[in-house]
Amino acid sequence: MSLFELRTPRDMLEKARREHQRLAERFDIDNLFNFVVTAYHISDYIRKTGAVAQVALDTFLQDQDIKDCRDLCDKGKHLTLTKRSDPITHVWSGCFGGAPFGVLPFGGGDKWVLFTGDREVDIKWLAERVLTKWELFFATHGL
Repeated sequence: MSLFELRTPRDMLEKARREHQRLAERFDIDNLFNFVVTAYHISDYIRKTGAVAQVALDTFLQDQDIKDCRDLCDKGKHLTLTKRSDPITHVWSGCFGGAPFGVLPFGGGDKWVLFTGDREVDIKWLAERVLTKWELFFATHGL
């Protein structure tokens, strides 16, 4: 038995699910970092194992949500992006005066946002979509 048991794309998907559950229970930078790194690097396990044709994986990786996940992953690991536009992230605080009026519901907590190009992406919803898309990819390709 090996100490490091993450060997297959399915192992990484299961890890992404666990990270997503932690993120849902406590939305903080540690759990967000762990989720985006795990979720994006599922692709490495697919590529290395040859589990799916490269063209199918490349097509999937062009999905905007997956690219946003990649950018958060890379920004978290490298601090800035140099080969692509460096996205800006911001947390609108749930306290009075911490966010523009109308951005947050009263008592709604913080809103974590990714600004990239002319888009504003709610990071909590992005995490939901990324996990759902990976699950669909696995189902479609029999993984």
